[in-house]
Amino acid sequence: MRLSRKGRKRLQPQKEAAAAARRLREQSAMRMTRSRRRHMQQQEFLRQGAAAVSLGSLGLLPAVAAEAASVHTFTEVPEALQSLRDSRDRIRDFAAAKRNVREAADALVQAEAALQQARQSERDAAAALATSRQELDEAERRLQRVTEELSRAKAESAARTQEALAAQRAAADFLPHISAQQTIVSELLADRQMVQGNYAAVVEQMRTYEQQQENLEAIIEQAWQSVNYEQNRLYDVIAKVNAARQASGMVADRSGELASLAARLQELDAAIDESEAALDALDAQFDALVAARAAAEDAERDARQWVADLTGQQDDAQTDIQQRQQDVADGIKWSQEAAAYVAEASQALQDTQLWKQQADDSLAHFGEGWGAGLGFEYYTWRGAGQRGYQLYQPIGFYAAEKQWDFSLSTGWLDSDTGLRKGHVRGWTDTTLGMVLKNNHRQYDVHYLLTVNVPTGVSNVHQNAMMADGLARYNSFSEGWQVTPGIEVTRHITGRDSLTGRLSYIIRGDYSYHSSVAKSLSAADLSYDAVRAYAAARGIDLSRVQDVETEDRIDPSNQFRQDLTYRHSGEHDQFSVQLTHINASHSYYRRQLYSYWERGREYVLDDRAVALDGRNDDGEDWILRLYGNQDIDEWDSWQYYLIGSYQEGTTASSMRRYYGGLGWRHQFDRQQAVYILLGYGETNGQSYNWRTGTEENGRRSKSVLLGYDYRCNERAALAAKLETYTIDGDDTDSYHGWNMSLMYNHTF
Repeated sequence: MRLSRKGRKRLQPQKEAAAAARRLREQSAMRMTRSRRRHMQQQEFLRQGAAAVSLGSLGLLPAVAAEAASVHTFTEVPEALQSLRDSRDRIRDFAAAKRNVREAADALVQAEAALQQARQSERDAAAALATSRQELDEAERRLQRVTEELSRAKAESAARTQEALAAQRAAADFLPHISAQQTIVSELLADRQMVQGNYAAVVEQMRTYEQQQENLEAIIEQAWQSVNYEQNRLYDVIAKVNAARQASGMVADRSGELASLAARLQELDAAIDESEAALDALDAQFDALVAARAAAEDAERDARQWVADLTGQQDDAQTDIQQRQQDVADGIKWSQEAAAYVAEASQALQDTQLWKQQADDSLAHFGEGWGAGLGFEYYTWRGAGQRGYQLYQPIGFYAAEKQWDFSLSTGWLDSDTGLRKGHVRGWTDTTLGMVLKNNHRQYDVHYLLTVNVPTGVSNVHQNAMMADGLARYNSFSEGWQVTPGIEVTRHITGRDSLTGRLSYIIRGDYSYHSSVAKSLSAADLSYDAVRAYAAARGIDLSRVQDVETEDRIDPSNQFRQDLTYRHSGEHDQFSVQLTHINASHSYYRRQLYSYWERGREYVLDDRAVALDGRNDDGEDWILRLYGNQDIDEWDSWQYYLIGSYQEGTTASSMRRYYGGLGWRHQFDRQQAVYILLGYGETNGQSYNWRTGTEENGRRSKSVLLGYDYRCNERAALAAKLETYTIDGDDTDSYHGWNMSLMYNHTF
């Protein structure tokens, strides 16, 4: 059954609303998938960025010094504070990675449902398009049929119009005949009415006449009686009769006229009947013509109505065709959109599958990666002795997997203390670090191995070494060192852990040169080799300025224990570390190496043993506290406290204290700046074999400015600038500047 135009108009908004709702659902499904992909990319960017900074800072941390020395706050403190933030970020990133897996799984279900919906929509679109095309064909055939019927109806309407016009003309043309006949009938009726009137009057008069005739005898009798029947008075009787007749209105006898009028009436009646019969015949003919006219007019009106109906049907059919054509166009557009949706949903499914695979892989391999770092550090100081500087370019590489870690660090160094033989240029020692990991939900067990490869400049003169706290390196090559260890971490909560580490440092021997600043003329017998060497060559001993010795150090191994408690809160982080290094010793052998005369060095061919001995180092205890406390979303406090105790052997024990407070501001997710105010104090007395001086205590103050910039998700840049003063005795007071620029890149 075909709907009317009104019905279609009523249904059209509903169809459009349903189509709009369908498209909205499809687009919403697509947008949801794209939105989740964008969210996934943002989360991946942040996760990789945090991993870049975290892994970079951890991978390039220098190895902990094997022997006790003052803490180099310029390098150790910012790295330790950053390590706390990295721990928090790793917890946050791990939670984000797990959330990313859940969201990827949900998105995958939605993407599969969206693809099924898109395919169903494609099938619906194809079915709707086929239906629309079928309906368009039916509408076109219906229009053709209506058009043909309309053409025939118009022809028939024209014929019916001609017939109606002919019937109208026939009826109109017949009216004069009726009018003429009606005139004749009217005239006859008028004549008859007139004759009838005359006849009636004559009849009335005849009645009066007859009555008068009936009363005439009485009148005559009365007249005769009035004359007493006298015969001679006949004329009087006649006169009296005539007078009575005249007095009573006597009429004449009109019987002849009456007969004539009756005959005339008969004639008129006959004529009227004939005329009326003719008029009736004409009326019957006219009625027939009027009926024929009415029938023709009805037929013509029906024909016009049929033409109007067919015209309306033609308009409806044309409107229907337009609507069907629009439906076909909409169906084609829908089919194209559905095909595009299928392609997009398929791509979205592939992207989501890739996202899910990457999310699973990221979670399964969380914390894994490899990268490299390159830096530039410059230290300059002035105070006791000459003005000095040290330029250091660290280079590092690290790789982290689920079961193992590997790191390599070395660097190029250019250092000058301003003293004779105080300039050193070359590579530093290379440190290799390896970790085998056996991580569990509550306990982590790590097996550690660190190897110090003596690639640095060896046999450096003592003048090239500097006091503690002035530069990154105050000695340059300390031989082979192999440090195996084991580390156990107990995860108390998701953000609190307790770590214990045991390590055993196997130390190899190394050498350096030193000077004996006195004249040989006052030397004891240990310089006989020098005297013999000089006498054989005619050298005036009084002109010898200095004697240089080569010292070979053979240190004993060390046993070290570390216990660390770490809290990695979202808004506060701190760590407390207690380190203990057992007492150790080192054997040394000092040999004559050369002497100086007038600025020229003469190396001895025959090196006599000058001195053998042993140095003992007492136990070391170090307690470290580092912390970050958020003020708000972008600002935080930083603080640290460090205390160390070194047991004395030949001198008093050394106590060192360091503390600092700082503020850090995070501009955005890429940039941060911080400032640290530091204070240090050393109490006690010890001998510094590097500088050959006695240390009797000192105080230090420092201001450190730092800037961290994350270039992108894989690269990070860190810059530091520090100024400081060290107040000690005359041989141990300095002021200087330190600066550092580090670039880390993860691959």
